Amino acid sequence: MKYLFTLALACTPLVAQTLPGAVPDNTVVASVDGKDVTAGEIRQSMAFMPNEFIQLFQQNPKYAVQQLFMLRYLSDEAEKAKLAEQSPLKEQLAFLRANSMASAMVSHEHNFYPVSNQQIKEFYEKNQARYQQARIKVIYIAFKPAAPVMGQVPSGKSLEDVARAISQGGSSQTQRTEAEARKLAEDLVKQIRGGADFAKLVAQYSEDPTSKAAGGDFGVVNINSSYSADVKKAVLALKVGEVTDPLPQSNAFYIIRVEEKTIQPMAEVTVSISEEIRGAHLNQWLAEVGKRFEPTVKSVEFFTQPKLALPGTAGPGGAGTGAGGPGAAGRGSTGPGNGVARPAPPAK
Repeated sequence: MKYLFTLALACTPLVAQTLPGAVPDNTVVASVDGKDVTAGEIRQSMAFMPNEFIQLFQQNPKYAVQQLFMLRYLSDEAEKAKLAEQSPLKEQLAFLRANSMASAMVSHEHNFYPVSNQQIKEFYEKNQARYQQARIKVIYIAFKPAAPVMGQVPSGKSLEDVARAISQGGSSQTQRTEAEARKLAEDLVKQIRGGADFAKLVAQYSEDPTSKAAGGDFGVVNINSSYSADVKKAVLALKVGEVTDPLPQSNAFYIIRVEEKTIQPMAEVTVSISEEIRGAHLNQWLAEVGKRFEPTVKSVEFFTQPKLALPGTAGPGGAGTGAGGPGAAGRGSTGPGNGVARPAPPAK
């Protein structure tokens, strides 16, 4: 028999869950311990369960419901036996509650910190460079990714990169090698910087059908775009009319020209600015709280030998938890210092 897995999730943050609603709440879905149970009862019980419990319910709902009711029963029995008033459970519960309340306070300080429109405006005006955006045109020069040597992962590549290369190589419409594509892309960049008509080169060489049909138009790039970091960095560093060097991607080189540069409207970034201001406030607040409770060391020996802080290590004259002190009955005993003994695991 397995231990109740829910007990291991006691410290997991609880988040309101939305469960499937196809079955009406008043539908009796099971009988547990001789009593009918409705879908609504189960939904209500699970509304604030940890994510791991919801995942278990989705994988094995019958087992999850069994665990839910076993947890409820054993908890009630423990209350009747007043186990919560005995050590070490009393202290453990106090710690779990304190930990949960502390986490809730951190979330509250972040989520409810008021961010004014003036703060947002000032942040936006001070960080204009971060909100640049560029409308771009692209020439796309494809190549067929080289097949990796079996059993080897090239330096600087991940297994995902290798798998992607194999997949793209099998579906590639061109037989051009990466070296050939690079040479062509570099030649096109020289022509463009020498005054060649970008639109004509798009029509003649670009191999992305969608952007080619639109004269190379490829939308807008900003710091929050889904493009890779190297593409965003290269594009946003350009002036209007300039082109990038060939930018290698997994199966093609991109030649990008900036058509127009603007600043994202404040309305588009208000939410992200608010979150950043709240995050900065939280970091400052936590630093101040941490500074308040930073210990002033009185015993260097104690802090340079952490083992001295463990229970049962108090020296002569210390109240501590050494032999003869509180809890002397020992861990796992049934003596008065340690409460009820932990039962042995039942046989499988």
